[in-house]
Amino acid sequence: MQVPYWVTYDFPTQVREKLKCQWGSDWKGQAQKWFLLKFTGKEEEEEEEEINLLGDGTEKPEFGEWSWMTPEQIVELAVDFKKPVYEKVLQVFTPYLH
Repeated sequence: MQVPYWVTYDFPTQVREKLKCQWGSDWKGQAQKWFLLKFTGKEEEEEEEEINLLGDGTEKPEFGEWSWMTPEQIVELAVDFKKPVYEKVLQVFTPYLH
C-alpha cells in the first residue's frame, strides 16, 4: 500500500538555517513518497535484531532508535511542521491498520 501522491512540506526558517549550517546548502523542504508495510519478523529482543537502523555501517545512520506507536502517538510526538504530513498519510493508511 502506498500514498498515491507525493507528500511535501517546507522547513521553518530556523530549521532551514540549521540545515544550511550542517549541510552547507539551503534546503527548502522535502517531498516524500510513503509506503505501508507489514512487519512479519520477530518482535522479541534477540542477538540478531530484525530491525537494523545502522545498515552495513558504511554510512552514518539517520535514526538512532525506534519504537512501536499508535497512529495517534505518531502525530502527537511529531515536530509541529511535520504533523500535517503524518495526518495526511494516516488518512490513507488508517483503514489498513489493525
